[in-house]
Amino acid sequence: MTKPVVFMYSGQGSQYFHMTRELYEHNARYRLWLEHCDEIASPVIGKSLLDTIFDPRRDKSAPFDSLPDSSAALVCVEYSLTRVVQELGHQCDFLLGYSLGEITAAVVAEALPLEDGISFAVEFARLLEQRTPRAGMLAVVGSSELLRTHESLFAGCWVTGRNFEGNFVVSGRVADIDALERALESKGVLCQRLPVDYGVHTELIDPVEEQARRLMDSLSLAPPQIPILSSATADRVDAVSADGIWAAVRQPVEFSRTIEKVTAAGGATFVDLGPSATLATFVKYIAGPGDGSSSQVSAVNRFGNDVKSMNDFQEFMAAL
Repeated sequence: MTKPVVFMYSGQGSQYFHMTRELYEHNARYRLWLEHCDEIASPVIGKSLLDTIFDPRRDKSAPFDSLPDSSAALVCVEYSLTRVVQELGHQCDFLLGYSLGEITAAVVAEALPLEDGISFAVEFARLLEQRTPRAGMLAVVGSSELLRTHESLFAGCWVTGRNFEGNFVVSGRVADIDALERALESKGVLCQRLPVDYGVHTELIDPVEEQARRLMDSLSLAPPQIPILSSATADRVDAVSADGIWAAVRQPVEFSRTIEKVTAAGGATFVDLGPSATLATFVKYIAGPGDGSSSQVSAVNRFGNDVKSMNDFQEFMAAL
């Protein structure tokens, strides 16, 4: 029996300046779709989205931390990658989003119009900027046992993502994350600051719930045409709703548990359609080298060579 194919969409933290630039310059279909998204997004953010993503004044390693801009960019890049992949003849059985990626998944499933998905991503980001305190987000490379053995270090912080055993994400107010980062580094624990400056997946965003739900009430929601898996609930989404969207941004991301449920059912082929190949890497660690029932691949990654990456992706899919 053919294993199901799962398209995956990453969220905040996976963005970077000049992402997919080579593909934009050399793949006419990707260029068409990203320019289509730019026409929708630019009036919403008040400037050219393409000029923002490909800003020549910004180095690729510079933090892409404007929340409205990066939110629009992620939805548009992921949607455009999906359309190219679909036009190449690759379809999926499930869609899986990580945090903001659940918005992209809803758009691809036709449960949410592209215009609504981009607009909500931007307006919600503006709410966070205007009405919630500055925060920090830290990826920790270490066992979750650290949360027990060094409990005092994590005071004032929340676990906001469980990616795989040996990798989790914590968020908190800036001072608390600064202190945690210093403490972990002093103990030789590898950690990385992520370009996310607001407390998504924590109680820090609770003050905007009412306004966020008003934004959601204006969305044109429809039954998903492709089944969606939520990494907030680790379960299938039968209908995209305000409650589900709020859970995607407010609850911790249970990515590891979600993937484990899929692989336990007989395995799958996981296709990362985010810009960094982050989720494909997570899946590799979750499934493990001995698990022949599942495989993972990305369309692009943050190391460039987009055209080669897309060709490698096609060869991988053709060999299945």
